Order: sequence, then structure tokens, then C-alpha cells
Amino acid sequence: MSIYGAYQFAKFRREAAEYFENSPEAFWQSFYSALITLPVYTLLVFINFADRPVNAPGLRILIVESSAYVIGWVIFPLVMISLTDSLNRFDRYFRFIAAWNWAILIQVSLFLAVSALITSGIVPAQVAGFASLVAVIMIFVYQGFIATALLDIRPAAAFLVVAVDFLLALGLKFITQSFYAGFPIG
Repeated sequence: MSIYGAYQFAKFRREAAEYFENSPEAFWQSFYSALITLPVYTLLVFINFADRPVNAPGLRILIVESSAYVIGWVIFPLVMISLTDSLNRFDRYFRFIAAWNWAILIQVSLFLAVSALITSGIVPAQVAGFASLVAVIMIFVYQGFIATALLDIRPAAAFLVVAVDFLLALGLKFITQSFYAGFPIG
């Protein structure tokens, strides 16, 4: 039901909150979405490496990408402890993270679809950047809606939540790519 709840949030339905409990159990169970998302994410990584090859040993790539995947799943919930405290919304933390984690499956699937369309040539190279930008904006709006609905915060505060997630992901991507710096790019 949690995936269905994430889908309902994608349709901008506030009642989607009912699909997520505000409990530590729901919080922990939401990390199962990382296992469900892993194959989709793996395809996305393969597409990325096909577009931007790295001449690094396979074991190095596996270690770097696996570690980054795990860190990516835990860093935002960790930072959100402090941010929800600052917003006086920690009482909504467990439900919010549960929904946010399940929503990642929808987000990664959208990125995979856009990447597949670009890589296959269905989306022409001239519009690839624009298509990617539209997908990113859609995800930011989706995330903002989830933050607004579940944390009961104003759009400006929701923007802050989305920006924190984006900056964490961007920083992690930068660090991850730095592990390939000593290897010539093909």
C-alpha cells in the first residue's frame, strides 16, 4: 500500500498521507523501498556509465556505487531529524520519512524512463537537456508537495526540505565521482 500512497502523492492527493503510519515501524519498513528501487537504480547507473564511461576496475565501481547508494538512503533521514526539530515538526518525522522513502521509487523510475528515452534516441539529443530538466522540476514539485502535506509546512519551508535533499544528493554525487578521478574517462 505504501507504493500506492507514493503514487497518490504523485497525483497531488493529500489523503495519500493515510497510507503511511507515523510510527518507528513505518519508518524502518520504508527502507524496504531501497531494495525495490535497487534494480531500477542499477539500470540508471548502467545508462549513466554508457553515456559517460569510466575506465575503473569493476570492483572499484561496485564498491563506490554500492556505498553511495546506501549513504544516499540514510543521509537525508539523518539530516531531517535536525530539520524537523528546527521546524517544530519532529512529531511528523516518521510518517514523512516513510512517504519520502517510498516516493523515491517513483522518482528513480521517472529518471530511468527519461534516460531510456534519451539513450534510445526517441528523445532527440537537442531536447535531452530540456527533458531532463522537466523531470527534475517534476520531482522537485512532487517532493515539495509531500513535504508540505506531511510536515504541514508552508511552501517556503518545503522548498528548504527539497533543497536540502538536492544538495545532499549533489554533494554525494560529487564525492562519488571523485573516486574515479584517477582513472581516465573513456
